[in-house]
Amino acid sequence: MTNLVIRKIPFDFEGVESIWNPANPAFAVMMNAITFQAIAFEKYICKAMNAAEKISRKPHITEEIRAFNAQEMVHSQAHRKHAKVLVEKHPGLQDALDYCDAEYEKLYEERDLRYHLSYCANIEATFTPLFGNIIEHRGVLFAGGDPRISSLFLWHFVEEMEHRASAHIIYNDIVRIPFTRFFRLRSVFGHTRMLAEKIYEVFHENVPGSRTYGLGDGVEAIPPAALKKMRNGILASQMPWHRPGSARVPEYFEEWMARYRAGEDMRFAYST
Repeated sequence: MTNLVIRKIPFDFEGVESIWNPANPAFAVMMNAITFQAIAFEKYICKAMNAAEKISRKPHITEEIRAFNAQEMVHSQAHRKHAKVLVEKHPGLQDALDYCDAEYEKLYEERDLRYHLSYCANIEATFTPLFGNIIEHRGVLFAGGDPRISSLFLWHFVEEMEHRASAHIIYNDIVRIPFTRFFRLRSVFGHTRMLAEKIYEVFHENVPGSRTYGLGDGVEAIPPAALKKMRNGILASQMPWHRPGSARVPEYFEEWMARYRAGEDMRFAYST
């Protein structure tokens, strides 16, 4: 039985600035790029999982697929709201959305289900070490930013950790060969890198102040040991023997969950 919860949080981003964190514009651009790529990626995930559900013969796997899909669809809907505001301010950004959508559609048509499930499992496995590092240093990275956008990403990152094992469980049940995922690494991460580079290019052309991207000024305040741990965690997540469900999550994960259960308005979970 899956333990995933579908949380439909009514985010509202009206009036949000394109560089929503003037204290760390490079980080704001990086998060904006995640919004643009996530919309197409999560649509791709849902198509792959719908295909997987058709051949699933185990009720608990079917339930996992449906819950995983439902969370991803909610994430996509929220990021569409964010992207809509940015495109209204800078219409040229629509090119980035269209590009990502077309490339994922092309990928889905050209590759088989085993590849798609490998892609999903590989990418999803990186999220716990990557997003966990961002969460643990949220005070450095999100400080000075619009709390609505900060709260959007913290919600998304927490839920990525909640379903951190889902893509792996589904992959193992249907593909069943651990090394198939490993052999797709170059292709999978080459594809995501290509999309990210295109998104940053379009932002640079259309949004003033978006020349740089990444952890930005905040990286200097993150201990080198923490950055090394993140990189090592991402590398370890791609090994055939890795089990995402056993990956450690930051303390904030439980804090966020407890606050949600207590009825707090998580649209403003983070404030400076």
